[in-house]
Amino acid sequence: MILSPQQLSNQQMYKLLIGGVSPRPIAWVSTVSLEGVANLAPFSFFTVASANPPVLCFNPMGADEGKEKDTLVNIRQQQEFVINTVSYQDLAAMNQTCHQVAADVDEFDYASIEKVAATNVAPSLVKQALISFECKLNQIIDLGHGPQSGHLVLGDVVAIHVRDDIIDDFRIDSDKLDVIGRMAGSDYCLTREKVNLTR
Repeated sequence: MILSPQQLSNQQMYKLLIGGVSPRPIAWVSTVSLEGVANLAPFSFFTVASANPPVLCFNPMGADEGKEKDTLVNIRQQQEFVINTVSYQDLAAMNQTCHQVAADVDEFDYASIEKVAATNVAPSLVKQALISFECKLNQIIDLGHGPQSGHLVLGDVVAIHVRDDIIDDFRIDSDKLDVIGRMAGSDYCLTREKVNLTR
């Protein structure tokens, strides 16, 4: 079967992409509005963009009506954010922050998630997250402005918070980090089964 993107609906294309590019790591992104309201939301279009300089990227897609998500609005205005990791222990709490709530609702409070002050940026860290990356905005690349259009956010990493017991000589213990991956639909996957292959 060969499919042409030009002949597919937005929803058909979306289903093919999230099903074919899977599993995906999850960026649990905290921001703050100009009014001082904290926002917390997960995004599975997320990866490392550069190690030198250290840059992370994630992609908050436009909502079906084309409106920008609160996370993106806050980053455009405040130029900073925090990317928190999502371990298996965080799955239920993370899912709470997927809910569509008004911009004046603090998602940390809504999902009963404890905040910790960051050291270099205004948005808070998720206290239970095992790793948190404080980021200053590098740039936003707007890939479109319609429903499900992408807005690639690149952030310069200015501080990294790692729980002491999961790191040794700058190596993260993947078993202790116990991250989850996002798949299509409502499916997530664990990362507990691994294969070691020497290059």
